[in-house]
Amino acid sequence: MKADPNWASAPGETIQRLMMLREIPRDELAEALNLSLERFDALIGGHVRITLEIAEALSEHLGSSSRFWFARDKSYVRELARLGTSGPDDEDSWATTMPVRSMKRLGWLSQTARGDSLRADLLGFFDCANLQEWGIRYSTGVGEVAFRTSLAYPADGMATLVWLRVGEKKADELRLEKYSCKSFRTLLPSLKKLSAFKHPKSFISRIQTACSSVGVAVTTARAPEGCRASGASWVNRNGNPVIHLSFRHLSEDHFWFTFFHEVGHVLLHGNSHIDGENSGTLAVDQGEQEAEADAFAQEALVTSDIRARLMAGRPNRAAIISAAREADVTPGIVVGQLENAGTLAHGKLSFLKRRYRWENDSYLPVLRT
Repeated sequence: MKADPNWASAPGETIQRLMMLREIPRDELAEALNLSLERFDALIGGHVRITLEIAEALSEHLGSSSRFWFARDKSYVRELARLGTSGPDDEDSWATTMPVRSMKRLGWLSQTARGDSLRADLLGFFDCANLQEWGIRYSTGVGEVAFRTSLAYPADGMATLVWLRVGEKKADELRLEKYSCKSFRTLLPSLKKLSAFKHPKSFISRIQTACSSVGVAVTTARAPEGCRASGASWVNRNGNPVIHLSFRHLSEDHFWFTFFHEVGHVLLHGNSHIDGENSGTLAVDQGEQEAEADAFAQEALVTSDIRARLMAGRPNRAAIISAAREADVTPGIVVGQLENAGTLAHGKLSFLKRRYRWENDSYLPVLRT
């Protein structure tokens, strides 16, 4: 087994090396980054976090992508925490990487949390006693998944990690039977019939009850600002699969496709995945497994023979409603399938889709009327 290194390399080391290669003076780069010399030196020393603005400027003047610089900084903070070498300044920096404003707005942190109380609340949210424990826990498992996936594109990895942590917490509240892959697969035709329920509160509670009976946790939560995930799946410490959904795009076709996409990952791959805009799954062969999960979701919702008949003609409202009845799903789900296939122009029959909106509940949206 490969041992974790007992050191952490600050992004400043990479910055200095590239400055020397490109012969860029310290004051010139500081000005380009819109930093005072004092703050620039703090950045080099690892005491100032790389924001998206700084990452973009580093990309322009030193090369590599902004996502590289953003990921480099996040990895450094995580390694400091894992090693337990962080001091007060590093703990403050760690707190600043969190989507605190969104977490307060969504009710996951106290509105009054500041300074020491904020750090304590954040550690409590992650169920960690200190920053070192946080670093160890989230250097592995679903935490590592979050970092590797969400930092592959310009989004906030910590925001994704927070969203996943909410899924962990909500999954712990569910009473789950022992996982049965066979029983879960048998359950699927009855699950898609739940799309007939208009309100998320109605169909989510039924999905949760049914899936819990075969050992699968299904959870939902609004994504904090910076998190672009639509869905995620992983296996918890008890061996139960967890499917976590964000209701991204707030439309029924996207929700149900995402749900069955994650079901596909659970049944076909069994690895940890995060799926969202401009991101991929964490599988070794990303493209292949994503395609397999997409195909699984398509077939689970609307079988290929039904889709083929629709695509062979010019699908209209009556044909879509008839196909939806045959497939045991809503017309809006069929519309989404046809739009994705390019058979139906986006927006042409979108009035058939149910849409949702967020109100006060951070876990479930409501039907938009």
